[in-house]
Amino acid sequence: MIELSKEEMYCLRPLCERQLDVELWSCVEGSMGRAWVDSKDEPSIAMVVVADLCFLLGCTEDMSDKVTIKKLLEQFKRKIIVSYSNYGVSVIENYFSNNHKKYIRYKIKKEPDVFQRDKLKGFIEAVEPKFHIEKIDESNYNKVLEDEFMADCCSNYSSLEKFLKNGIGYVIINDGEIISGASSYSYCKGSIDITIGTKKEYRQLGLALACASKLILDCLNKNIYPHWDASNLESVALAEKLGYHFEKEYETYSIY
Repeated sequence: MIELSKEEMYCLRPLCERQLDVELWSCVEGSMGRAWVDSKDEPSIAMVVVADLCFLLGCTEDMSDKVTIKKLLEQFKRKIIVSYSNYGVSVIENYFSNNHKKYIRYKIKKEPDVFQRDKLKGFIEAVEPKFHIEKIDESNYNKVLEDEFMADCCSNYSSLEKFLKNGIGYVIINDGEIISGASSYSYCKGSIDITIGTKKEYRQLGLALACASKLILDCLNKNIYPHWDASNLESVALAEKLGYHFEKEYETYSIY
């Protein structure tokens, strides 16, 4: 397996054409992540790592590549592994039979015209009398980055400048503490992938709903699609309140 340089990431394109993952395309575009292929000219398999996600793509009859992928995966334990082929699944199940876990995630449909602006504005207005929603910028970027719970809002960008250029995010700060936020976990041309959260003691107040609404409205104004992928049913329910629709369950893995 050969690691690709930023300038060589384009060769991943044939293996990614059917996939919508923002993280995959951010790597194809050379914006985020690392990638390995069996051949730069005509790759039949690839492994892509972006932030906490690892993607296994394609298949081959060459057994030696399975050993190489196994060695690569050992470097990225506890990542969320998404395999788009039985080939990748077989590597995990054969080489990590006693030290892997399987998880269910939930795909949300990509529907560009599904959002109702007035409804989103209503979610924002419902919390604004008590809480102020701030855009992530130079005034609070470091505070967000240093907050263990909310750091994912901007931690996948190498600098403030990179975030301001390519990222979008909103947080609620209450008495000096960041209590909720929604931001671009990753980005590619025309899309972001949303990360979202509210600290436990502030849940059920509509804060995540309001932050997400701010983020989605900003995306709509910039002609950017706010992609949503859910790790649990609570996230699915939140997405549906915002206008998204559930598509299907899918399996992911993690090795330890």
